[in-house]
Amino acid sequence: MSQTEAAPAVEKVDGRVERTAATRRKILDVTRELILVGTIDPTAREIADMAGITTRTLFRHFPDMDALHRSFIEDTDANASLVMDEPFPKGTSEQERDQWQQLLEVVIDRRVRVYESLLPLYISTIWSRYRAAASDSIQRQGIARRRRRLKEILPDGILEDAILFEALDGVLSIEYWTSLRRDQRLSVARATRVVRVAVEKLTALE
Repeated sequence: MSQTEAAPAVEKVDGRVERTAATRRKILDVTRELILVGTIDPTAREIADMAGITTRTLFRHFPDMDALHRSFIEDTDANASLVMDEPFPKGTSEQERDQWQQLLEVVIDRRVRVYESLLPLYISTIWSRYRAAASDSIQRQGIARRRRRLKEILPDGILEDAILFEALDGVLSIEYWTSLRRDQRLSVARATRVVRVAVEKLTALE
C-alpha cells in the first residue's frame, strides 16, 4: 500500500482520537459548571444533557460515575499544580528577602487562581467522599506544601511570630477562600480584595 493510500486511514484515526479527547474534556467541564451553579453531586443524566450527549456516550468515556469522579479530581488537581509550579517572575528571587512583599503578591495571585480552579471540587460531595477515603498523610502533604511555600518568602520578623504565621496561613488557605466564595457568596474580585486587605494588615511590620 502506498503512503498516499494510507494517509486517509491515519487521518481518520487521528480525528477519532481528537473527538474522544474533546468529548471527555466537555464532560469534565460540564461537571464543573453544574457544581458551580449549585448541583453539588451531578448525575450522569444531568451531565449528559448539559453536554449534549447521551448517557450511553458518557459511559463509553467513563465506565461508571466513580471513574468520572476520579478523573474530575485528577484533572482539577493537575490544573492547580500547573499554576502552583509556575516560576517566579524574572527579577525576583526566593532568596532575596527584601523582595518578600512582591513575592507575597505573586503567591496571593496564584492561590486565587488555584483555589478558584479547585472551588467546584471543594464544594461538591465528590470531594467529601474522596477525603473520607484518602489517607490523612496524603491530605497533609498538600497542607505542608502550602505552608512551606509561604515560609520560603516571608521575612524573619513574621516567621519568628508563630501566631502571626498561623494567621497568615489561615487567610491564605483554600478553606478561607471557600468560605468567602460559598458561604459569604462574594465575587472573585471581592473575595480577592478581602484576602489582600487581611494580608496587608497582618504583614504591616513596624
